[in-house]
Amino acid sequence: MPRCFVTGCNSGYDSQRSAEKRHFFQAPRDSSRLQVWQHAIPRLDKQRTSSCVVCDLHFEDSDLVKEFVHNLNGDVIIPRDNWALKDDAVPRLFPNCPSCLSKPARKRKQPAVWRAPPVKVGKRQGDGNVTSLCDDGSNSPMCGAIASLYSELVDLAKTNQKIQGWSLEVVDASVVVYKLKMENAVPRVDKAVVVSRTLAVSVSANG
Repeated sequence: MPRCFVTGCNSGYDSQRSAEKRHFFQAPRDSSRLQVWQHAIPRLDKQRTSSCVVCDLHFEDSDLVKEFVHNLNGDVIIPRDNWALKDDAVPRLFPNCPSCLSKPARKRKQPAVWRAPPVKVGKRQGDGNVTSLCDDGSNSPMCGAIASLYSELVDLAKTNQKIQGWSLEVVDASVVVYKLKMENAVPRVDKAVVVSRTLAVSVSANG
């Protein structure tokens, strides 16, 4: 029976035979993969070669292939007598060595998602809230988005294009996007968004 190469591991030794079967995996023949194993296994007294073997105790469960899976009108799963390793498997668990030498694979964090800052509510006009954003000279992603929006709205207004359900006008240095509603046969502004050239944004409702 082969003997595990990892320092302190007795798998494969006659004195350590147990009812639980151990599975042994040969080190990679590929030089670059072998080098990864060499850096991972904490042993300085002996050089690792492709003839060395490492037992399953030193691999995470996700690195081990324990079953054959066949698709015959549905998955057929057959346990493997001899386990295999996934192509990118690296020994990382060393229970008989100092804990600092065990290096479980880190879970990759989800990339951070930029979120817009909370809306600041300023003065009130009638029944609507007026909100001003990006009026402090900030260079945040929010301001960049507003600058792009301002340019697009100006282009739409110049070509007399409309946004479905909304009217669009350029007044002085601001773009006004508004929606009208009828009250007692009189049109009035229901909702409005004003974007100025200085990137100040105001939102009002109900007038």
